[in-house]
Order: sequence, then C-alpha cells, then structure tokens
Amino acid sequence: MRRSLLGLGGLGIVAGLAWWARRFERFEVAGESMVPTLRPGDFVLVDRFAYHGRVPRRGDIVVARDPRDGERLLVKRVARVDLHGMVWLEGDNGAASTDSRAFGPVPLDHLEGRVVFRYWPLFRRSSSASIPSTMPSVGNASVGGLAGSK
Repeated sequence: MRRSLLGLGGLGIVAGLAWWARRFERFEVAGESMVPTLRPGDFVLVDRFAYHGRVPRRGDIVVARDPRDGERLLVKRVARVDLHGMVWLEGDNGAASTDSRAFGPVPLDHLEGRVVFRYWPLFRRSSSASIPSTMPSVGNASVGGLAGSK
C-alpha cells in the first residue's frame, strides 16, 4: 500500500512538471520596443495557455507572431481589443517599436501567450506594476528569444 502511494505521488509530481513545462515557456527579450518595462537581455516567463478560451485585456503584455512573418515573435502591449477577433499591439517605446501602428491589427490566433513576469535580471525595478520583477527560474529552454522586438 505504501509503495503504491509513493508511486502515485511520484507520478503526480511528474505529471505536474510536464504540465508546467508545456504551459509556461521562457523567452529572452531582444529589442528595445518595450523599454522601460522590458529591456534587451531580460528573460520573461510566458503563459502559453493564457488566451485559451479567454480574450486578452487592454494592458496585457503578450508574445505574438509577427503578422508579416509568422516565424518571428514580438513582445508588445495590448492597446485595444476588437470584437472581431483582432488586437491592436503597441510597444511601450513608440520611437523604437514596429507594431500595429505599422502593420495594423493582429488576429487573436497570432498570440502565443501572456508575459507573466520578468525573472531576469532579478532585482532591477520595473516601471510596470503588471510584471513582478522576480520569480523562480523554472520553465522551458529559451526558444531563440523574441526576435525583432523593434
């Protein structure tokens, strides 16, 4: 009986870790479009299931596929949500951001997830209350960062 409980506990831990690894992914910020909130070299944790059955809210920081190049990922803030399945994305640093002002609204299915928090660097103050500055470093390996955040 004790062995089967230990086995079930171990199986539960493995299942929980697999779920965590699939739901959350880490990314490195590559450009300056989100300065001062996020800077080049920052690492963020992204909830890939955040918008499964849920519409993003104005102010969410998201990772999205570039509508001009589906292989390229962008990190931007949701400025507007359209009832027709589109979002308007803008960088916090308008002078250094190529965003919806250049390429128009982005389909909801281009959203890869919501930035949950920045975990590196650990102690730099963030100018955005929506991204806590610390968290344990747990998640998948980086997937090439967020290319083209500019």
